[in-house]
Parts: sequence; C-alpha cells; structure tokens
Amino acid sequence: MISSNEFQILGYIASILIGANILAMGLFVLFAKLPAGHFRELIRGIILQLDKFADSMANSEKRAAAIGQVNAILGWRGILVPTVLIGWVIDTEVAAIREMQKAAGTPDLHEDQEQEESSGRQDDRLMQPVTLAEIKQMAFTAKAALQQSAQGYGWPVKVYLHWSAGHYDQFFNDYHFNIGKDGAVFVSTSDLSEKKSHTYFRNSGAIGIVAACAYNAHSCNDLGPEPPTALQIEAMAQLIAVLSKALSIPIDIQHFMTHAEAADNMDGCNPGYAENGYPQGKYGPQHSVERWDLWVLKAGDKPGSGGNILRGKGIWYQQNGVG
Repeated sequence: MISSNEFQILGYIASILIGANILAMGLFVLFAKLPAGHFRELIRGIILQLDKFADSMANSEKRAAAIGQVNAILGWRGILVPTVLIGWVIDTEVAAIREMQKAAGTPDLHEDQEQEESSGRQDDRLMQPVTLAEIKQMAFTAKAALQQSAQGYGWPVKVYLHWSAGHYDQFFNDYHFNIGKDGAVFVSTSDLSEKKSHTYFRNSGAIGIVAACAYNAHSCNDLGPEPPTALQIEAMAQLIAVLSKALSIPIDIQHFMTHAEAADNMDGCNPGYAENGYPQGKYGPQHSVERWDLWVLKAGDKPGSGGNILRGKGIWYQQNGVG
C-alpha cells in the first residue's frame, strides 16, 4: 500500500517530467528557429545531451541500468516502484524527445558525433561503378533533400574530399563516392542525401568523396607507398565539376573542402565541436594534426595547396564542358 507521502513524491516526479517536456519542446523550437550564434550553440549542447539519452535508451543494457538507478534513488525513501512502470516512463520520455524533435524540424545532433574511424566499414559488395552522367542525375535527384538537411544546421550543402589512408582500391562505405587507383568512381548508395560518417560533425547535408590511397602516409614530404595517383586527382576534380552544376553550388572553400581544411575549420563553420574538446573546431594539420587528408596532393607540394589545386581543376573542367 502506497502511503500519502509516497503519492506526494510520485506527484512531484510527474510534475517535473511535465515541466521538463515543456522546457525541452521550447529548446527544440528555439534551435530550429534561431540563426547561427552563441546562444544557438548553447541550446545545441543541451539538445545533444537529450539526443544522447534517447539513443542510449535504445540499448537494453543501458535501459536496465537506468531503471536500476531510478529504483536506487527511490529506495532510500522505501518506495518500491515496479520496474515495468519505470521502463514505461523512460520509453515515454524517449518517444517524447523524438516527437518534439520531429515536430520542431530539429535534426538528430547526436548522429553527427560519429567519426569516420568509428565505423570504418568496408563492403565492396555495396560499391557500384558509376559514370559522370549518372552522378549528375543522382545529385540532381538528391538536391532538395540535401538542401533541407543542410538548412537545419544553418550551412549550405557541402562536399568533403578525403583520402582513405588505406590501400589502393580498398573501398569504404563511409563515403558516397570511392575513387580507385585508375580513376574509376564507385558509389556506395543509391541516394546521395543518405547521411554517411565521413567528416566529424559535418555529415548532414553533405556528400563525402574519397580517393582510395595514402596508406602509411606520414607527412607532406612522405605520402607513403600508395600516394594519390594523377588519375584519382583528375577524377576527383571532375566530380567537383559535376556536383557543382547539379547541386547549384559554387566551387569554393565554403562548398568544396578537403578534410584537412574542414579539420582546421577553414570555412569558419564550427558546428559544435566544443562538447568534445575542440572549442575552435580545429583538429587539422595546423593544429593537432588528427586529420590532414589532401593537405597536399603530391609529396613536396606546398602545405595547404591540395584544396586549391582540386578546386582549380574542378573549375577548369567545368569551363571545358564537364558537368
């Protein structure tokens, strides 16, 4: 038999949950409506924690641990709440978070915490060879969805250029396009608006392209035994030309970036790195050097020249009929 004091405590808990849901809905709406700025980033951090909670409760072990923690907290008052009831409350809260997220048009911020190395999936069976004409049609089809996803974050559609740091012709599903040693292009999806885990915190409204190369690369003067080939560089430039036309985005650093440039936040777009130890969003070759893809294209090139060379080649191809 539950005492009046226990009813009072359960009433407090219910009131707190209702108030928390009202507050959370306000945060989701504010985030969806506010322009980019410091206040929006503060709200992003709070929503990120809600996302983490919702995602973690999809794991049965973490959900069971949460139920145990709630009962431990209530246990000191001698309140024994059935675990099924606590589980129902947790599931209700998770569903409420997702519904608020959907109603406010707020993206799942937690998804963008995935780094490319965290998945590292290789599955050559998913890769299909694709022509420039087919790429153009795929990009045109995905254009509206990519724009909508990018707008949710307050940035334009972006294309990120990588090397895999693997072997020639070793392809990974983390990128929309993989480029082989001979310049052949392979696609890992039928929908270019599908979110892939290629660029830390920048995967929404973005396309990832990778040259399969740079195994055991150490520095700008030592790109290892499998450096980018001339054919890979030209194929990547042609992809830039095609995607620029199909997606109606200019060939500049705001729209086409190497991973090295993105890692150093060279477009000035900091999508919330502070929560993970990068307050300025800089972890590239000019800082902690955690990512330096295509900082140079050939050993001995001027550091930082890779992106400009690729964009310049993309513009040349576009001016000469590619795209």
